[in-house]
Amino acid sequence: MLTKGSTWDYRPGLICDFCGRKTWTELRHRGPGFRQCRACKIEKFFEHVLYAPLGFHLPAWSRKVLRDLYGTLDEETGLRQYRTAYISMAKQNGKSNMIGGLPIYHILMEDEINPEVVGAAAAKDQAEIVFKASSNMINANPSLLTKLRIIPSTKRILEREGPGLYKVVSADGDVQDGQRPSLLIRDEIHRWKTLRHETVKDVLTKGQISRNEALDIQITTSGAEYECQLWWKEYCHAKAVQQDPSIDPAYYVCIYQADPEKANSDPEYWKTREARVAANPSHEDLGGHLKDSALVAEMNKAILDPSERSKYLKYNLNIPLRSTEDPIMDMTAWFKNGDPLQVESDRLDHTSLAVDLRSWPTLDVDLLIRRWNLLEQPCFGGIDASWTTDFTANVYLFPPSSENEIWTFLPFFWIGKDRIPEIERTTRMPISNWVERGFITATPGDTIDMTSVKDRIKWANEMFDLIEVDYDRANFRTEATALQSEGVTMVEVKQNFMELSFATKYVLSGVYSRSFRHGNNPVLNWMASCLQLQYDRKDNVQPSKPERMKSARRIDGISAIVTALARALVMPKRKKSVYATRGIKTV
Repeated sequence: MLTKGSTWDYRPGLICDFCGRKTWTELRHRGPGFRQCRACKIEKFFEHVLYAPLGFHLPAWSRKVLRDLYGTLDEETGLRQYRTAYISMAKQNGKSNMIGGLPIYHILMEDEINPEVVGAAAAKDQAEIVFKASSNMINANPSLLTKLRIIPSTKRILEREGPGLYKVVSADGDVQDGQRPSLLIRDEIHRWKTLRHETVKDVLTKGQISRNEALDIQITTSGAEYECQLWWKEYCHAKAVQQDPSIDPAYYVCIYQADPEKANSDPEYWKTREARVAANPSHEDLGGHLKDSALVAEMNKAILDPSERSKYLKYNLNIPLRSTEDPIMDMTAWFKNGDPLQVESDRLDHTSLAVDLRSWPTLDVDLLIRRWNLLEQPCFGGIDASWTTDFTANVYLFPPSSENEIWTFLPFFWIGKDRIPEIERTTRMPISNWVERGFITATPGDTIDMTSVKDRIKWANEMFDLIEVDYDRANFRTEATALQSEGVTMVEVKQNFMELSFATKYVLSGVYSRSFRHGNNPVLNWMASCLQLQYDRKDNVQPSKPERMKSARRIDGISAIVTALARALVMPKRKKSVYATRGIKTV
């Protein structure tokens, strides 16, 4: 059983003597006429060779994954259908044991010339976990020790009488070109957050192209959308394939998770046994080793300490997050503020006119102004000019009118064009895409041309009834002075607790009462998800600016909103119509 199989065959009348399926089979070496399929071959190898010496039992979910991956074949060629696998579940379900057995199986049992297995993880210590599981299986079976050699110092396993190799690499280290893994194991890809990680992924996966039956297995728990774009893209693709396998027939998906939509809509769902069972295929209710009481203990920690909730959702329920930090902004509530007035109208007349800028191929400002009827309406401008080498945000706030109680936010963003690659590497966000679609203006050079920002403010002064523009003097005083001389009312707002606390709290509470309309501008959405706060000893709060050279977070758009609201919330409503002093403008 520990030698490679003979010729695989697929003829009428040939069936697997284990499962009875008519499929490609091979003769076992125990005797003539005794045939097995590829699914049964790997299942029996795991049960009897890898798990039995350690006293392990093959979990039902692992059995299914192995049989699906290795037993789903092209009937004409007998080759495996799947070249990529996305396997995701909560922590402590035995993923490492299953994945640890695959290098051994590939080296000894697959009919691959020069089998090469590469195990990769974001960091060295994570990459060693699967290697340790493989080593334990080999050391527990004397027969395996005669065929494989373990080299702990270099984290390698070699075939003693053949070319088979298993090596561990760290995605944060140097991975040379020329790798041709027949099996690639990418562990915990929700931690693959940097450009180096993406480069390693590209080097390893492209090296598999020349292999007849290359297999790329990604195994992970959920991550955070705004922190790990590599994982998020893979997760979205996996969910799409799960819904419609015809999208990518060579892509295998196995996801165990609590229902993310239920978790967002039902505040009690995340505490239920139903949610725990859904995310944990080794749960005792499914015949596994994982006791519900252990999960309840983790849940209780999250109930008692809200800062632990995001960890519980991600690690124990396998629910994707927006940010790895415990979010200050409730993003589910924030998204519902996209276009709340039109959503209510749509429900009445069964149309779909609500603005969702995420789906717009490009930002059409004129169309948006018409759709929201903003022309000539009173508004406040907010500026967060932070650094000319990073983002600048200018947001226009339109106060509630007599017809509705909604604040409308109209944001604009700038960045120096030459800085885009560096900021993309730091933030891991699709800055270039947002620039191409018009959500961010890129000015020539590596700094922001503030003339463009001033031109936008002068445009707003002509387009709307611009009451004033509120700014932080630290980075915009020179420009504010120039605009003031040109007839724009500019007001300095000190960036301290006394000035900003009320406005900050208003933003956080207003999302629950659907008090805002922002159209789900993707840049503003991202910045809302990044919001963190700083506190004083009197229960006052204000936005906490991230360390730009190190942090992936940016909050410029939210800071601009808070700065403008600090004035707008205490200003009396304008009674005099602007039409009395100037004519009607059109877009």
